[in-house]
Amino acid sequence: MSSSSGKGSDNGNTQQHEGDLPRSEQPTIVEHGKKFAGYDKNGKLIILGYNRQIVQEYSDAQSKVRFKRQRKD
Repeated sequence: MSSSSGKGSDNGNTQQHEGDLPRSEQPTIVEHGKKFAGYDKNGKLIILGYNRQIVQEYSDAQSKVRFKRQRKD
């Protein structure tokens, strides 16, 4: 008989993809020394800064705006 308790198999708090953008439209965040850079899907620089959270939030917002503009055209 197996003696596993099953306590380690709870995956209820795993981080899922909950963004508004499709994965292909999400920006990429890269660390350059002490700075963080946000790039769009084409490799164009969106923002460069020292705080990763700020760079991530701004990049996401800009990607949403660009994605909506593409959908209108």
